[in-house]
Amino acid sequence: MSDVRPSTYPLPAVAGSASLDGRVCIVTGAARGIGHATARALAERGATVVMLCRDGERGTLAVDAIRSALPSADVALVVADLSSFDALRHAADDIARRWPRVHVLVNNAAVSAARRRASHDGLELTLAVNHLAPYVLTRLLLPLLRAGAPARVVNVTSELARWGSIDLEDLESTRRYNGTRAYLQSKLANLLFTSALAKRLEGTGVTANAVYPGLVATDLLRERWWWRARWLNPLWRRLFLTPAKGAEATVRAATAPEIGGLSGAVLTRSGRRVAPPRRARDAALADRLWLRSAELTGLPPD
Repeated sequence: MSDVRPSTYPLPAVAGSASLDGRVCIVTGAARGIGHATARALAERGATVVMLCRDGERGTLAVDAIRSALPSADVALVVADLSSFDALRHAADDIARRWPRVHVLVNNAAVSAARRRASHDGLELTLAVNHLAPYVLTRLLLPLLRAGAPARVVNVTSELARWGSIDLEDLESTRRYNGTRAYLQSKLANLLFTSALAKRLEGTGVTANAVYPGLVATDLLRERWWWRARWLNPLWRRLFLTPAKGAEATVRAATAPEIGGLSGAVLTRSGRRVAPPRRARDAALADRLWLRSAELTGLPPD
């Protein structure tokens, strides 16, 4: 669970994944959990993997773990706090200087704050990291993704998004905060963002899809006492998937040749396309969320 070291994660078993030699793949939240397992699997398939991590020390350990397991791996670290728009801009500039083309962007990083906290920009933290950070980073990297076309954006969401709702008048939960509600809203926002992004990318050679990794044993819930309780760890290990199993969804969406032209879809670990929840199919809501996100982040509407 949360105390599993990155070097112990096995590679996700994804049949049919293509070689990624010469392709640049960016994975956010790559220091641990699903992000680390995804980064390692992409490196094993020959990609140049850019591991975007919040903590430089943890990120360095994660990079070293992959290099130790895969001596020929081409992995690099970019440090960026996803709760800071300035940090995201600096990260995008750093990536553009080092890699003129990007072929895969996996927006994986997420938080689930039990209590309301503010980001570096003064926004509610769960919204900032889980939705606004992918929104900003993806838009900043779109020129590199277009240059690398065919390219793919993979947004990691959750099946729990079906219980989420979007309150455009109070996205930051200022009136009443509930950590679970904020998380579910952010995961529904991931689906709406994927839909709006796919529409805007039509004809560019860049696709955008969302994935359900399943219920995975990571430290996402580390602020909840019942998740930290050691006596409950055996139960969570039986009920939850390993990070490597959860990473199968992202690796397949990033690499499988058979879905190369698919965009705006929601995919499971097996690669099966599933219908998003009803609220995620609201195109008008997706466009309104896109515009509201632009306002909150200081980006132009399109």
